[in-house]
Amino acid sequence: MTPLLRACRGLPKRELAAGDVLMAEGQQMTALFVVVSGSFVVTRGSSVVASVEEPGAVLGETAFLLGTAHRATVTATAPGVVHVVSDIEEFIGDDNERVLEIARILARRLDRLSTYLGDVRSQYSDAGGHLELLDEVLAELAFGQQPEADPGSARDPDPLY
Repeated sequence: MTPLLRACRGLPKRELAAGDVLMAEGQQMTALFVVVSGSFVVTRGSSVVASVEEPGAVLGETAFLLGTAHRATVTATAPGVVHVVSDIEEFIGDDNERVLEIARILARRLDRLSTYLGDVRSQYSDAGGHLELLDEVLAELAFGQQPEADPGSARDPDPLY
């Protein structure tokens, strides 16, 4: 059992059926969720960005940490159960083990993403033409200091809200 699952003993649980939406893109953050069981898919727009199946995985942490609405939709792909952490700051408190576990989860996700971006960069770095720009963009995303993200585009400046 992971440290976060141990810490969640006694917290409310939410049961989900396949197809149930746990959180929706653009929805204000109201809770953090810790996976007990099940399988979940994370989507942004129509793109699948992750699958989550590990007991002890955290969902909704990005919105909490950044103080934003959810930037992705999480949908159960199989029946599942999550712990609902409604008072996140109280849950974390000054418990370094809980903070460290959330940091490890985020670090593993960042490591997988960095590995993927490195692979994409190496595939397109010598492509020439407009694909050459992809190498520069990915390098900046992976290693540059980024301003706070502003979702949308000139065509659709406010797609979520």
